[in-house]
Amino acid sequence: MPKSNILLIYSILLLSAASLYAIQNTQSTDIDAAKSISRVFEKVAETISPSLVTIQSKQEVLVRRRNGVRPRDINLGLGSGLIISDNGYIVTNAHVIEQADEIAVSLSNGETINAEIIGTDPKTDIALIKIEQKDLVAANLGDSDQVRVGQFVIAAGNPFGLSASITSGIVSAKGRSNVGIADYEDFIQTDASINQGNSGGPLVNLDAEVIGINTAMLGRNGNIGIGFAIPINLVKDIVSDLIDDGEVTRGFLGVRINEVTEEYASQMNVEFGIFVSNVNKDSPAMLSGIKAGDIITHLNGNPAIELAKFRLEIAGFRPSEEVVLTIVRGDQTIEITVKLGSL
Repeated sequence: MPKSNILLIYSILLLSAASLYAIQNTQSTDIDAAKSISRVFEKVAETISPSLVTIQSKQEVLVRRRNGVRPRDINLGLGSGLIISDNGYIVTNAHVIEQADEIAVSLSNGETINAEIIGTDPKTDIALIKIEQKDLVAANLGDSDQVRVGQFVIAAGNPFGLSASITSGIVSAKGRSNVGIADYEDFIQTDASINQGNSGGPLVNLDAEVIGINTAMLGRNGNIGIGFAIPINLVKDIVSDLIDDGEVTRGFLGVRINEVTEEYASQMNVEFGIFVSNVNKDSPAMLSGIKAGDIITHLNGNPAIELAKFRLEIAGFRPSEEVVLTIVRGDQTIEITVKLGSL
């Protein structure tokens, strides 16, 4: 065989060996990368699990019968909760403990303890309960303002009574409203599975920081990849009020409002705004000079575009705080300072 052919065959063998090595090395690198990601999820699950609790609620209901006998039925509820302080404060959804006569909390170590209700806020679907227990593992609460669409998240809870269950996904959207779950909506949307019993559990980022409290899924026949969580910054505000006062006090404007339609916006020569359809008698709005037919375009200099967001922002102020509303009235643009009342 000519020497040139031998060299050619040798070169081909070397190239083949090099290619095979490169493929194996790439596969090894890919596997290592996958294992690295897996370890992150494992660490998050390990960190959040001790802060998860199962909440069992019991309600006695009198049942009317034709013969006049009124036996008592027992309605049992099941949900999730999150330990937020080492001395026993636990946050969950208001609907998890709604009308409950008794509440029991099962810790990650299997211990079950009776709980008392500190306060509930059905308008955001948040509730705060407490157990008499010390040295609990409190979750690390993050900053939901830093949440980004597309980031990895983990939903934790006790769906169908299966304790400490973990699902993963991404943040699908922020600021979701008009979903019909609560009066005040500013949800984080995720495709991480949120099933029955997950309500009240945390939505967590890869740093094991809680960024939201899971509240509901879309779809009555099972999870379809659309779940909602209440941003943790809103939860912090609600919890603070519940600890201090046992209830949540919100700013009150006293108007009935609607979003401005494109047609009406064009007629009024505005790009966006909130339409005032009615002003309550003797309300802060009326006392400040706001009138039916006004279009609110800005709140403290920030554009007022979405109805749900505007309502949430007004509610977020304390009673007696002053806000400045930019209003279009006819061909005039004026600013009105309103001292908010209490809702």
